[in-house]
Amino acid sequence: MPLGILPALCLTPAATRAGELDLTGGIEQSTPDFGHSYSWGAEYRQPLTMHFAASLIWLNEGHLVNHHRDGQALQFWWRSARESGLVFEAGLGPYHYYDTTDAIDVSTSHGVELEYEDAHGWGVLASAAVDWYFKHGWFATVRLNDIEAAGEVRSTALTAGVGYRFGDEGESRIRWTDSWFDAPPPRLEADALAGQVVLNSFHSEAAVAEALSVRAKISTHIAASVTYTVAPDAPLDWHSGAAVQLWAETDLTPAFSIGAGAGAFFTAVRSDTAATGADVNPEGIVGITLAYRLSSRWVIRAIWDRITTRDDNDSDIVLAGFGYRF
Repeated sequence: MPLGILPALCLTPAATRAGELDLTGGIEQSTPDFGHSYSWGAEYRQPLTMHFAASLIWLNEGHLVNHHRDGQALQFWWRSARESGLVFEAGLGPYHYYDTTDAIDVSTSHGVELEYEDAHGWGVLASAAVDWYFKHGWFATVRLNDIEAAGEVRSTALTAGVGYRFGDEGESRIRWTDSWFDAPPPRLEADALAGQVVLNSFHSEAAVAEALSVRAKISTHIAASVTYTVAPDAPLDWHSGAAVQLWAETDLTPAFSIGAGAGAFFTAVRSDTAATGADVNPEGIVGITLAYRLSSRWVIRAIWDRITTRDDNDSDIVLAGFGYRF
């Protein structure tokens, strides 16, 4: 996941007040022809100047034949303007994908079963969009996405959706700050979370997951967290584990914040189905988070993490719950 320059999207409170969130969905076609499917994306966009912006999108490419692919992309955009009315845009950037695809046929007592593998790789996401900005922050968008992945499936999707622009247009420009390690209190947060863990297979087997998380603010826009997750019935090679992550976060309103993070996942308790001598090295983990402040201390938080593995046990952990800041 291209998070290395993500902190540049949220350098100062002045910049974050003009961020945008949008949700789009539509249809997708692939080359070679693996049929057509749905496609949807959730995106955060940060204006840099009047005509340039940067965005981070979590893109799901649906269920093509023998290919269930999704991933994250960091794009840089040119746009015609950001005033009310019609806006034209073009974006380009790296795309890191996770593709559940067919591997080999394995004979079992139940016949021949199709095995799968979780393929990872890099591509390029090129986009063009036409937006209509209404008053009071809302906008509608029609977007064309084209993904080029070397030696893999090329996909083209036409999507439409809605978004919201936070803050004032006049406050959208980036201003550098030296307050990276000047986090205002409260600086610690403890969260109790529950949700699901989902295996990235063709059947997307799921199980209940529970977690405890501790989050520390390093600066206004940088945080670190440790999250211990328990999922005893998960169809994975682990029953519990701990994630250590570094997050880039930004406040869109005084109460609502978003963030994206990356780190490592360490297995604590392995399942009975784990292969003998299985790799116990830490796996990669990337995620996004949303938080809504109920009071000066209490917060609602949601986290969507993707664990990327080397043994076809990729999984999603989707959690939500309450936190307390102190």
